[in-house]
Amino acid sequence: MERAAFFFDFDGTLYSHAKKSVPASARAALFHLAEQGHFLAVATGRSFADIGFISKELAVPIDYMIVLNGQQIYHKGQLTNESFIQLASMEKIIQTACENNIAYGGYGAAGLMVNCLNPRVEAVWREFNSGLPVILDEFEKKHQLYHGHLYATEEEMPQFASFLGDYVTNRPHEYLINLIDSRAGKSRAIRILLEEQGIPKERAWAFGDGFNDIDMLQAVGHPVAMGDADENLRAVAELVTGRAEENGIAEALAEYGFFAAIDTDKR
Repeated sequence: MERAAFFFDFDGTLYSHAKKSVPASARAALFHLAEQGHFLAVATGRSFADIGFISKELAVPIDYMIVLNGQQIYHKGQLTNESFIQLASMEKIIQTACENNIAYGGYGAAGLMVNCLNPRVEAVWREFNSGLPVILDEFEKKHQLYHGHLYATEEEMPQFASFLGDYVTNRPHEYLINLIDSRAGKSRAIRILLEEQGIPKERAWAFGDGFNDIDMLQAVGHPVAMGDADENLRAVAELVTGRAEENGIAEALAEYGFFAAIDTDKR
């Protein structure tokens, strides 16, 4: 079979938060793809710090890890490509946040950063089961961001509206908005890797469940949305499969003829 490329979001796609694990059927399907010599990559909004966790949960050889929504690409733990936000609008966003006592931060070379610690910041990272960001007041004067964070509620966002046109945004928590350079995203990393591997877009598949997966699905010839994806993601997919815990990955790959037998995991 001709070599193909497969890009998988992690949370809600490979990893079931309902079961707090990667279903056995997804693991078996990915292992089969790897044995057949296909190219495999994980594309996640998580950071480099989570690569170990992802690798442990998958227990399957993955060629590349795309993290921070496409801003960094890693191969066997080594950074091979990165892109920082270089937009004047970020200065306006930070200025507005300061004027309204809203915490801001993001991921940079210094890791996860925030300008101050408050109950919102603590609530976000406690729910994500993650350590707190490094507190660096006015960090933007010394550190570039891969992607930004605003610890703002939905009701507070209108005051930022005129500056958000440069970004893909998503809300993983009621107190957190991710700011991703619209010129980057997961699609940027996918285009780079497909060119490096000499695999045409028509031989590439992508699987996702969230708003930050839309550009990823649009970058491949065969976009697949998970069963719990919203209508915006379903609209760009050629196939909607089951949820992660419903063997969605294995069933989709079987549909495309890459994985004949589904090892169901209904526990």
